[in-house]
Amino acid sequence: MDLNLVRQLIDVVSRSPISELQIERDGLRVRIAKQASQLPSQTGSLTQPVSASSAAVPSGVASTVATTPRHSIRAPLTGVFYRSAGEGEPPLACVGDVVEEGRKIGVLEAMKTFNVVEADRAGRIVEIAFEDHAAVQSGDVLFVLEEAG
Repeated sequence: MDLNLVRQLIDVVSRSPISELQIERDGLRVRIAKQASQLPSQTGSLTQPVSASSAAVPSGVASTVATTPRHSIRAPLTGVFYRSAGEGEPPLACVGDVVEEGRKIGVLEAMKTFNVVEADRAGRIVEIAFEDHAAVQSGDVLFVLEEAG
């Protein structure tokens, strides 16, 4: 696995609302995790979450933290993630889209079978965790929704 890819993944996790990312490639598994009290500018360790003692939180930070509820839509199975319904077609959902419960937002291919990924609640998409044609594991976060208020 390319060290630059690992650095990019650390950066993505540190800036995103997800608390953990696990990826396996070429027989090597990397787990990147951060604790809830961790600041967005800090990154998680490649092997362990950052300890609470090493994540200093300056005074006044709590008042600036967004309180909009977020919800993760996870991969129901291991397979290949597609953002569109077919080759050359536009993505089913993009960051910023407001989706209703049941809307088709992605496709997972497993064992030559295509499985629809639907929004399990209404909200606005604030993150799409994987690029088109990415290999994903069951339980990986695919989309992050900001719940409709």
